Amino acid sequence: MLEVTILSKTHETADIMSYELASTDGSALPAFEAGSHIDVKVNEKILRQYSLYNAPKDHQTYKIAVLKDPNSRGGSLAVHDTFNVGDTIQISAPRNLFPLKHNTNRTVLFAGGIGITPLLSMAQVLDEQGNDFELHYFTRSKANTAFFEELNQSPFASNVFFHFNDQNTDKDRVLKHILDQENPSNKTAHLYTCGPNGFMDYIFDTARSLGWKDDNLHKEVFNAEPIVLDESDKSFTLNLVRSGISFDIPADKTVLEVLEAADIELDTSCEQGVCGSCITKVISGTPDHRDQFLTDSEKSLNNQFTPCCSRSLTDSLSIDL
Repeated sequence: MLEVTILSKTHETADIMSYELASTDGSALPAFEAGSHIDVKVNEKILRQYSLYNAPKDHQTYKIAVLKDPNSRGGSLAVHDTFNVGDTIQISAPRNLFPLKHNTNRTVLFAGGIGITPLLSMAQVLDEQGNDFELHYFTRSKANTAFFEELNQSPFASNVFFHFNDQNTDKDRVLKHILDQENPSNKTAHLYTCGPNGFMDYIFDTARSLGWKDDNLHKEVFNAEPIVLDESDKSFTLNLVRSGISFDIPADKTVLEVLEAADIELDTSCEQGVCGSCITKVISGTPDHRDQFLTDSEKSLNNQFTPCCSRSLTDSLSIDL
C-alpha cells in the first residue's frame, strides 16, 4: 500500500465529493492508464475501489470522486464523513481492468452519474491523441452532474453531450439515434460505459439490438449484485494443477475462502466478482460463472473463472495454480 495525503476535498454535487491525493513525500505517484482504479483503505475493515479521473500524464497526484450512496455498506459514508484535507490514507498502486483500445478509429463513451470518473480520464487521453470520440453523460439533472463546468470548459467540450432526466428526454430514442449512427460492422469502433448496473445493461442491450458485437463493448462495474448462496449449490473438487493439490469446496464456501484458509494467496480486490483481479485460468471442468466482469462470450469459452464467487458445474474443476 502507498501512503498519500489528501490535498483537497471538494463538493462536486450535493452527493459527490472529489479528493486529490499526493504522495506524502512529494514524489510522483506511479504512472497509470485511463480507466485505472485504486484500492482505498477506508478503515481496518473496509477496502473500496475508486476510478482515477485525472489525465494519466498528470500523475503527480491522483483524483477520485465518491458518491455518498444511501445504500452504502459503509464505504462511501465513511469516506465522506471521515476523510479530510491533510489526512494520510493508504491506497494501492493503480490497476487497469477497463483499458482503452488503441487500434480504434471511433470511440463512444456513455457515463451514468458517478460513472463519469474513468470516462473523464479516457476523454482527456482521446483528445490528446486526436482520436475521434463522443462522451454522452446521463444524469438526473444539471445539479446532479459532477464536473459540469470542467467538461464545458475542456478542450473537447464540443465532443461532450449532456442528457438530463428532468428535461423529459426520450432516453431510448436518443440512445438508439446515437448508436445507430455508428457502424457496428466496423470492428474498430468501440463503446465504453460506466455507471449503475441497470444503466450499463441498458446501454449494452440497446447496442446489441443494433448489431454491436460484445468484443466492441466495454464496461466498468462499481458494485456487484449481492452474492446469495443457492440451496442447489453442491460441493466439488478443486484441483490446483501446478501445485498438485486438491481441495473439497463445500456448498457453503467459496473457492477463495477455501484457498485463503489454506494460506494460498490469490490477487483479489472486490471479492464480489466485479473487478476481475482474481481471474484464474481453467484447465478442465466447466465453471459456474457468477461474476459480473467477464462478458457472455468470455464465459462461454469456460477457460477462466473468478474464484471469489464462481463455482463449478462439474464434479471437479482444475485450475492453473
